[in-house]
Amino acid sequence: MQTERKEIGGYRIVRPLGKGGMAEVYEVEHVRLGVRRALKLFTAEGARADFLRTRFIAEGKLLERLDHPRLVKVHEFGVDEASGAPYLVMDLVLGADGEPQTLAALHARRQITEEKLFGWYEDLADALRYIHAAGVVHRDVKPSNILIGADGHAVLSDFGVSRFTDENLRKELSVDATMATDATTLSRVVMGTANYFAPEVRAGATATAAADIYALGVTLFRLLTGVWYEPDTNALELLKSFDSAWRRIFPALLAADPLRRSLPPCRRTRRLWLWTVLSAAVIAVVTVCAYHFLHSGKVRVVSVSEGVVSVKEGEAPGNKDIPSEKGGRATERSIDSIFFVP
Repeated sequence: MQTERKEIGGYRIVRPLGKGGMAEVYEVEHVRLGVRRALKLFTAEGARADFLRTRFIAEGKLLERLDHPRLVKVHEFGVDEASGAPYLVMDLVLGADGEPQTLAALHARRQITEEKLFGWYEDLADALRYIHAAGVVHRDVKPSNILIGADGHAVLSDFGVSRFTDENLRKELSVDATMATDATTLSRVVMGTANYFAPEVRAGATATAAADIYALGVTLFRLLTGVWYEPDTNALELLKSFDSAWRRIFPALLAADPLRRSLPPCRRTRRLWLWTVLSAAVIAVVTVCAYHFLHSGKVRVVSVSEGVVSVKEGEAPGNKDIPSEKGGRATERSIDSIFFVP
């Protein structure tokens, strides 16, 4: 990488972060504002340079338009005066240790748990729903293109080989029909990984949103089980060793028929939401019981069984008369007589 460079487009280079097939990525700091960002500088040369440059510029224009918390956001697009190369200034996504983290790196270090994978599935499903609704097919969903931020959430990156299904979007991004519709463009052959291709793409069909869903399924299946998913095998039998929710999710992601693929919600999240609401309801009931107890001398015994809240009333055992400040008698009621029975 060109580590001897000190500044690009008003941004001071802090350190190199990585290098891909057509660009280098740096952590940079705005000279005047002090804001830390990631800067992606186009570096490709040779016969494919013009083609890749067009794709690079299209990626920048696309990510400048898109705005979703699970996507890398582009804040600025420019051209380096020294080299004439275009560059993108993007969100800086670093892990909890301050270093770039991808799912590929976490997998290699065996730092992926099933619980984390459920959360990342929800993050990436949201990202795909958003870009597909915007007329974009990513075409390169894989672990090395998925970043994990300091907050633990997954962020989808690298739209350099995306396909734009919306005609108006293609015109705005200056992407011609060939680059937008080919199942395997030149850059895709160089940068993509055939293991993540959907069956119809392997057969030469145009990649659609369903191909992204399939690639996500292959990605998650490998991270969960440690093996590649192969269609027309009994690979899904491996899911018996994991949470039953996967046996509903993976068949939807990896369906052979692209028309049958979908991004189902994670029911474990729904159950968590249900228990959160139930807990709030129980707390409310206990609070009301405590209030009435302090004012009536009665005790409410609150119990929860099979998701049903019941309340029983009885005499409060802790009542006793004590002298008041004015010499009269007052009643002291102990809140210790409120019981929660699971």
